[in-house]
Amino acid sequence: MAAMLSSCAVNLGGVTANYYRMNNYYVNNHLSNGTHKLVIHNQHDFESVFGEGAVMGRNGQPTRVDFSRQFVVALILPETNRQTSVEVALVRRLGDRLYFSYIIEQGHATSYTMRPYTAIVVDRMEPSDVVFQQVTRQDLENAGIQYTGPSIVRPPL
Repeated sequence: MAAMLSSCAVNLGGVTANYYRMNNYYVNNHLSNGTHKLVIHNQHDFESVFGEGAVMGRNGQPTRVDFSRQFVVALILPETNRQTSVEVALVRRLGDRLYFSYIIEQGHATSYTMRPYTAIVVDRMEPSDVVFQQVTRQDLENAGIQYTGPSIVRPPL
């Protein structure tokens, strides 16, 4: 597994990359607590991080990854008792790098803990040198990019 940490400057340029969101997995309990920024290129490394979490109904099966043609980019946050959303804002190719931009929002405290994460499946023809960058809705708006992703609903005070 390889990971590249983001720099302080937010880069929202480049060309939109081909990807889709990975669904119906959970983070394995043995993964150390903390933030993990991962680029996963093979099944063995993937299974060391994620377990399948199939659910009933339509689209309940875990997303399949063909590691001969694809790789996974994942952001895993530390365990928390706060309602937390980690959403992909943009995935852009700029030169020989892939910029993985994400938004983290936190809501109220809960009576349970969770391990927030987001992961995407990317075509191997995209660069695998990944720059992770946290952005805000304001960053996107300032760049003229409309983001319509989910938002944490905060309870009234």
